[in-house]
Amino acid sequence: MSSINPHYTFHYSQPDEYHFSHDSVFLSRRIFEHLTELDLANFRGLDICSGSGIVGMDLIFHRRAAGQSVPASFDFMEIQNAYRSHFEENVKRLGPLSTKLNFVNRNYNDLQTPEFSKVYDLIVTNPPYFFTWQGKLSPSEFKNRCRFFIDSDLKNLLLGIAAGLKETGVCYLLLRDLPEHKWNVLEETQKICAGHLDMTVLGDVRGTHFLKLTTLGRLLTKL
Repeated sequence: MSSINPHYTFHYSQPDEYHFSHDSVFLSRRIFEHLTELDLANFRGLDICSGSGIVGMDLIFHRRAAGQSVPASFDFMEIQNAYRSHFEENVKRLGPLSTKLNFVNRNYNDLQTPEFSKVYDLIVTNPPYFFTWQGKLSPSEFKNRCRFFIDSDLKNLLLGIAAGLKETGVCYLLLRDLPEHKWNVLEETQKICAGHLDMTVLGDVRGTHFLKLTTLGRLLTKL
């Protein structure tokens, strides 16, 4: 896939220290294409590791531009509170919208608590791709927390998704293999999801696996 974004949405506010990659905007577009014409009016959505809100807001932008329904509410879960001001600015730049957008300054481990149990119809995420033993750390703690699993790990991300999804819910996400570290993320994800989630590989986004996760026995063919 080209690194040029052919589906421009709007100019995002984001920290100078770390800019999102095109993986996020391509992910949003692919999710939009999978959900085309499905009624999301009563959906509650969640963007995990949301940063300044790129994946969730891009999805909402595409649906609004196409005249399609948008979720009633969308939570943006981000551990680094430094993103909050950028998120709030992006809400303004997105413009008038019926969706209630909420910045949730929490660790996604919290999805495994009763507060978030089975509340989300749709979860999207472009999480970190690396563990600290799989790459060179930057002097910037902020940048490291964007790129590496530091505050938690892949297992708790996937278990959090399983806990937060409604029985009829669906999650779309990107996960990347790291062959130089002999890391097969699909094999690892299958092991973690066993007994919790069904995994479907939908293709790739710039060499990164594009996946769909659904609760066991509740595969939604329309999603």
